[in-house]
Amino acid sequence: MAASVTLPAPPADLSSRKLPLVTLRSDLYRIHRSAHNWRYFGKTLSERFDDPQGLYGMLYGATSAEAAFAEVFLRHLSCMDIAETDLTVRSMSTFGPESLRCVDLTGPGLRRLSCDNRIATERPYRTTQQWSRALHMHPQRPDGIVYRSRHNPRFRCVALFDRCTGKLAGLKTEEMMGPVWRAWVADQLLKYRIAMT
Repeated sequence: MAASVTLPAPPADLSSRKLPLVTLRSDLYRIHRSAHNWRYFGKTLSERFDDPQGLYGMLYGATSAEAAFAEVFLRHLSCMDIAETDLTVRSMSTFGPESLRCVDLTGPGLRRLSCDNRIATERPYRTTQQWSRALHMHPQRPDGIVYRSRHNPRFRCVALFDRCTGKLAGLKTEEMMGPVWRAWVADQLLKYRIAMT
């Protein structure tokens, strides 16, 4: 029998399984348009772990600045350049979690939930959003999800449920092309062999 090529839906007994939880206490990173606040819990249904019913919001971030860069700027595989304006309109925000209990979908926990790493790569997002809702509804009430970056699986990303907003504190927000991040951005472009136009 051929293996399924699409991510399976959450198992019917997921609510009775013990979630593989990890506690996040280190700084998290988010790249966003400078005109907007970093604390944005979206309900657009357009992102990987958005609630399919649009009832709770999701904030997307990463455990490192490099992961945040990959998630924002490496999405278009055929594009080998980035317009300078795409960088100048964005900022890097660092925020600190008080202590977040998140479902760890980066290792053995995947198998314990009858899942695999297609959770980080599956498109369209219909099934991954079902997983988000099932994990949000779980009796252990996790604060969010930790998963591998689709664009560089060395990195870990986070998708946080809006119920954890009180546990987050903004530390600093700086423009991507400002003095703090400009040289770092140049290093990222060089690493991925992307030109700035």
